[in-house]
Amino acid sequence: MKVPRLAIALFAIGASLLPLASAGALSVPKATKLALPKPNAGLNQGYLPFQSCSSPGNCAVTGIYVATHGYAAGVIESQVKGVWRTPLSVTPPAGYSAAKGVTMEGLACPADGMCVALGQYAATNNLLPFAATEFAGKWQRSVELALPANAMAASETATPHSISCASTGNCTVVGTYTTSATTFTTEGFVATELKGVWHRALELALPVDANSNPLVSLAQVSCWTPVSCVAVGSYVDTNSVTRAVAIPEVAGSWKRALALGLPGNASAYAGAEFNEVDCTRTGSCLAAGTFNTFSGAVQPLVALSTSGVWDRALQVNLPDRATNPETLLYGFKGVACASTGNCAFGGQYLDKSGHYQGFLDNVVNGVIQRAHVLALPAGAVQAGHNGGVVSVSCPAVGTCVAGAAYVNAAKKYVAMLVSEVHDVWSPGVSITLPGASRTVGVAGGIYSVQCFTAAACQVSGSYESSASHYDPFSLVTRA
Repeated sequence: MKVPRLAIALFAIGASLLPLASAGALSVPKATKLALPKPNAGLNQGYLPFQSCSSPGNCAVTGIYVATHGYAAGVIESQVKGVWRTPLSVTPPAGYSAAKGVTMEGLACPADGMCVALGQYAATNNLLPFAATEFAGKWQRSVELALPANAMAASETATPHSISCASTGNCTVVGTYTTSATTFTTEGFVATELKGVWHRALELALPVDANSNPLVSLAQVSCWTPVSCVAVGSYVDTNSVTRAVAIPEVAGSWKRALALGLPGNASAYAGAEFNEVDCTRTGSCLAAGTFNTFSGAVQPLVALSTSGVWDRALQVNLPDRATNPETLLYGFKGVACASTGNCAFGGQYLDKSGHYQGFLDNVVNGVIQRAHVLALPAGAVQAGHNGGVVSVSCPAVGTCVAGAAYVNAAKKYVAMLVSEVHDVWSPGVSITLPGASRTVGVAGGIYSVQCFTAAACQVSGSYESSASHYDPFSLVTRA
């Protein structure tokens, strides 16, 4: 997967004194640099992709920075009542190897001062999942998430991919692990925290046509109650075809994965997968991913569920179709639903001229619309190989904000915000970075946007503060 760019949001004291730019209904102040634990060599490849806000001015952000001796370490940035606190270096469970590094894989904050950060660490010869919990504003030591009983005792590679918390102490994690079968297989797991207690993870049941090694990939999970969730991803069937799946949890019981039907123009080897999902508080969901057509094109794929019933997956019609548009969904927060059947999503594709472009699309009353090309500011050349839409947030029906990036005439990546009001997307506005920086770099940009109203959004990401050195930044939009 291409490394996305990022741009971070901060409720900064004195923000009213900063210059503003306008993006439709938004006013966008200059971004503010966030600190990293010392010593550091910046963010690791600009990676600061996970943000969660429980209320305006109360947020957390997590990613990876380069610590002493060049080791990759986890960082958590916490904001309380609009003020960013001293950044925290994540301490994995006992027995971890600092030299092998730490990765951060997710974050959820269901209430003020109550968050869970998800990661992976190395212990002896194993790569294992862990969770770090913030309770009443204080981060506790991380705990290992116990894998299913058939996990390998040695040389295990277990990767958590997503976390969703329906309420404080009630969280769900999905990921993959390697079983101890004679022929090593990659399976999916779900680990559940109920009333503050983490339980041993369960192996998720696949469709009956799963390959002996299904090579499961679980991308995201979205929960609307402590016992009601949907996970999405893919598996390989007995014909060695990769198929997109949705896996529902109903009243606390995880059901067998559903392999969804594909559009009529899908290739026999469609390579279908879901990368992102978002569900409303009433349990309606939108899953988004990609598939291969019989002509070899890689097209966007979406599927809707209402009252637990999934429709056949449908192709998204791109604004400028090509022989092979090479569609990419970044897999962070590129899908957002405001109500049942009313969602927005975005990504990147290759147009007929060989240029990379961003796209935005809406689902209106359950009907998927034709996608719109991401409108770029004057002087932009294209979205670029590492550009396009990364994050979307929809605080109301027909009202959304997206974070994106593009390449300017100087061949530098620039981050921007674009807003939608009453189902109409406005041209975007470029982010003014901290200091004298003029680019977010190839690996930086806006990773996360979370809106509370049509005008007030918390934005987070990274930028190139000097040559190949990335730092975090943040800003809060307002009317």
